[in-house]
Amino acid sequence: MILGFNLIGFLIIILPPLLYAWILYLSSPYKSLNVKNSTHFFIGGIFSIILLNFISFFFPYWNFYYFLDPFWQSFWAVAPKEELSKFLMFLIIYKGMDSESKTHPITYMVYLGMVGLGFAFIENIQYVAKYGFEVLIIRNLGPVFVHMICGLLLGYWVGIRKIKKQPLQKTISSNYLNSKPKIKSLIYITMGLISASIFHGLWNYHLFIFGISSKPISILILIVGFLSCKLLFKDLINQYQQSITYESLESRIDKDLEKI
Repeated sequence: MILGFNLIGFLIIILPPLLYAWILYLSSPYKSLNVKNSTHFFIGGIFSIILLNFISFFFPYWNFYYFLDPFWQSFWAVAPKEELSKFLMFLIIYKGMDSESKTHPITYMVYLGMVGLGFAFIENIQYVAKYGFEVLIIRNLGPVFVHMICGLLLGYWVGIRKIKKQPLQKTISSNYLNSKPKIKSLIYITMGLISASIFHGLWNYHLFIFGISSKPISILILIVGFLSCKLLFKDLINQYQQSITYESLESRIDKDLEKI
């Protein structure tokens, strides 16, 4: 304790989210994102709690206390509202960045993961203020990781909507969506919010139902979430590489036709 400030306690709160954020950064393709922008999104996640309060204020009946059933508390009153507040903060920060045409799709996934970690950090502070530092042992291994996974799940859908499909991969629906980019973005973002909310709701719901005996299930949920994000991470990179190859081929064909 220094001048009334618990330095050790603060480090215990901040270091795990920063460690997860650093691992995310190191796992990303070379030069796909930078530390400065990553920091902005992490800080944005901290301030997304303000948006959550605004949503609660303007939609008072979309509140935990109005639902008695744990299922509705988990999957409707808590998870979607928190995921929406994080996504809105992501949009606010992203609009201030450079042209998104230069953005690698994987950055959406990573940056939304950063927002989730920032949100988990400020949430940890609230829990410590209410219950003490003892809760951090469980929260740093559980909820912090869950918020990061939720961000990654949402980020996958936000990123994949930007990838240009090759002709052989196109379907009637993909052709239609490509001709209606705003509708396509809305559908993909909605899918991302639903995916993140389902995973978040599942985590909360199993804690409501099983309580202290939920450790094995908690570990299973975290493993499934981690492996899912790892597969989605690789899929997004692979699809982007294929689209780059296709666009490069298109460009070469156009140049050859101009010479004829």
